[in-house]
Amino acid sequence: MTDFTALSFEDSRLDSLRRRIGWLCQTLRFALVAYCLWIFVSIATFWSDEAQVVSRFASLKVDVDGISAAQRLAAFGLSSTTWALVVLACYAGWRLFSGYLDGRIFTPDAAGWLRSLALMGLIAALVDIAARPIMSLILTAHKPAGGHFVSIYFRPEDLSTLMLLATLLALAHIQKTAADIADEHAQIV
Repeated sequence: MTDFTALSFEDSRLDSLRRRIGWLCQTLRFALVAYCLWIFVSIATFWSDEAQVVSRFASLKVDVDGISAAQRLAAFGLSSTTWALVVLACYAGWRLFSGYLDGRIFTPDAAGWLRSLALMGLIAALVDIAARPIMSLILTAHKPAGGHFVSIYFRPEDLSTLMLLATLLALAHIQKTAADIADEHAQIV
């Protein structure tokens, strides 16, 4: 026997929730797509312009003058690897906010997408850090012996990015545990 009063109450709560967070979820979903496209265009534009590459690395006191198109293509490929991981994180974000729009907020499904977003983001950030020495070798490969350069460095935003993503991962774990407890309580009642 179906309790239509309970279903009607649930529908009105879901509609109320959608009115409060719907605009935010939609905005974030489209921002994720725009971010992926913007990053790809930025990567492609940068690596296709030899003068810009030479200038940027000169400001970092790394001489890459005389870099070949093949080196820039290899660097673009390495940058694209990190970008692909960011795309996976953004896809997880899209699915997370789509679930929120459907009313799946404190559910194992939502926790799983939040976990995927955090893990893919963490992996992308760590791959980006690990790729920096490889990138510097690619960019200085045309230099004579002794002119090759290995750059190992961390930026201040690396730590903040890693901390934010680790926090999201912890929240996903907490959300999953809470959803499991809620399911257990629902089965008891």
